[in-house]
Amino acid sequence: MDFKKFLLVLTEDADQSILTDAVQLCKDFKSKLYVLFVIEPNRVSRLASLTHQKVKVVHKKTEEDGWKLLYLLEDEAVENGVWTSLHLEDGNQLKVTNRYVDAYEIDALLIKRKEESKKIFVSSSIPIIGL
Repeated sequence: MDFKKFLLVLTEDADQSILTDAVQLCKDFKSKLYVLFVIEPNRVSRLASLTHQKVKVVHKKTEEDGWKLLYLLEDEAVENGVWTSLHLEDGNQLKVTNRYVDAYEIDALLIKRKEESKKIFVSSSIPIIGL
């Protein structure tokens, strides 16, 4: 199978170590890297409740942190000659991911291996690479 387009899916609890691995994989495959940071409203609401903050404040901080992570990845990608497309979306991680896979004709998903990733494994119609 030819992997020309990878989609890296990130959330607010993303581990930065995945960024280097994703860029290196795309460099090795000479592939394009689409990066999607998903802000899940349920998680934002839960965090706001737990920290006694307003939902808007937590959402804004999550969005800012998301863009920081995306730009960090972009810097590394540029240094390694990897084409990137950065995206930040609000919504259900699974639904947003599936929409991007279809819209951009993604060949494979890149995700951090962890327990909550199982829902993506079950519903994906394309290969998934756990980093």
